Amino acid sequence: MIFYFYGENSFAIQQQINSLTQQYEKKTGGSLEIERFTMSTQPLSSLLNSLAVMPMFASSRLLIVRELGLLKIDKIKLEELISLVSDSTILVIVDSKPDKRSVVFKTLSKQKNAKKFDNLSQSQLTHWIQQLTEKEAGNIDNRTTSVLIDKVGFDQWQLQNEIQKLVNYDKTISVDSINALVVPNVQYSVFVMTDALAKKQVGKASEIYHQLVAQNEPDQKILGAIMYQYRVLALCKIHEGEGTAWTKQFGIAPYAATKGSNLARNMSLDQIENAYSAIINADMSIKTGRSDSNGALEELLITLGTI
Repeated sequence: MIFYFYGENSFAIQQQINSLTQQYEKKTGGSLEIERFTMSTQPLSSLLNSLAVMPMFASSRLLIVRELGLLKIDKIKLEELISLVSDSTILVIVDSKPDKRSVVFKTLSKQKNAKKFDNLSQSQLTHWIQQLTEKEAGNIDNRTTSVLIDKVGFDQWQLQNEIQKLVNYDKTISVDSINALVVPNVQYSVFVMTDALAKKQVGKASEIYHQLVAQNEPDQKILGAIMYQYRVLALCKIHEGEGTAWTKQFGIAPYAATKGSNLARNMSLDQIENAYSAIINADMSIKTGRSDSNGALEELLITLGTI
């Protein structure tokens, strides 16, 4: 049996794998016949050899394979791999960033047990947070849930850690406890930074940048987040008044688009385009060695705050 799990929601994929693993261990009485492969560091031959061997300690085997798509397997090799999957083998192939043009994706996504895992929508994430909080013997209301999503984003791995930390601090999660304990992610911090720059609050933007540096966030990651934020603003401005139907085409979460639209409303497209050009120039300056990253970012914030 072959399972193909793909999509950007790595948390949901891992939960599905955990469930399969628990079911397998319960059925077979142990984990002796569970094997894990990461194909970015292992040759294809190691997987093929394992598939060719019959289970020794149980009636079946469970093989969990990650990053198979990175090997750029041709159709013949993939067919060979599939043919080696016997009735006694459960093969789980995980692909978090599938290349939809590849033979691997085109073939495996048509399998009976192929499943795509998308990131949750805001309403789904709200429900999930509240369920998880209850499971941890805590409680959180809708408004506080929104604040937590604002700070952390849609990363369920981080959200799970933050919820456990918050509930250990106080069973009732509040905005105050979130502000005190939760370290905001880069995207949230950069959104606040962008909002400050739009209001010409360069000092506040610079303070946020220094907080990110103190958290050991790399300058290139911060610059990438700034570039992404202004790209969202540009798309929001171009599609102003069109709702969120366009977001899927550009891979923008509707939630991010809603926040971006509110910010872009008070900016002109020329301002956003000029800001984006300044960001590209800063990126090129760093990559070519004309400026050190810290100096380039400090200068960029001043420029963005005056556009």
